[in-house]
Amino acid sequence: MSTKLHTYAVFCLSLSILFFVMSVYAVEVFKVSNYGGSHQIWFEAEAYDERKPDADQYYKVVAKDDAFGKAINRTGQSGGMISWTFDISKAKGKSGEWYFWGREINPSNQSDYLLVKGDSGDKEIPNGPPFPGGDGAKPFDNGDDRIFEQDVPSWNWAIASHAEGHTKNLQDGENTMYIFHRQGDSSVFWDVFMWADDRSYMPTDKDYKGATEMKAGQAVNLAKKLATSWGIIKRNVEM
Repeated sequence: MSTKLHTYAVFCLSLSILFFVMSVYAVEVFKVSNYGGSHQIWFEAEAYDERKPDADQYYKVVAKDDAFGKAINRTGQSGGMISWTFDISKAKGKSGEWYFWGREINPSNQSDYLLVKGDSGDKEIPNGPPFPGGDGAKPFDNGDDRIFEQDVPSWNWAIASHAEGHTKNLQDGENTMYIFHRQGDSSVFWDVFMWADDRSYMPTDKDYKGATEMKAGQAVNLAKKLATSWGIIKRNVEM
């Protein structure tokens, strides 16, 4: 009897691990490149991992002319959070200082805030609603976290100065970036995001098109292993 109880306990633990692993987020389709001998990882803005709340109130997915896929349209509403998890090792990159770019439309210089888990300046990341929003709302710092502080009247890559939130320290492997509201209104559209470890690299549409597409495989192999283990456990219990 005790053996069966132990076996059931192992089964339940395995089930819990599977649910945990399956809940781990990551951008499913992305691109990598090594232009100029450096490392770049690209992903479309609408391929977010998580949006809280998961509705169009703050970060609306829309069709937009000349976007590579769909786009995220800001709404001007204060609050909400959207995040992306990406793995720099897929681009052969390593931990250190990386530079964030976005292909966007932003005709009226409507900026927002970017935090990255693991960056020394981003120790406090809001994790549940109501999310802070607006200029100077804690824990955001304009000098460290503000992004897209530039007029971009038509699709273009921003920003070349790497100022404020466009420079962050990334960790080996997976990183999660979070964007929160500062000003972004309905005139703002995000198409593609890119991280590079070379300060001098400047992205282009041609480079994005030429980058190598990859797909994330998170949890798949472990899930198969757990499924196999469950079969063995079940047979042992039924004996």
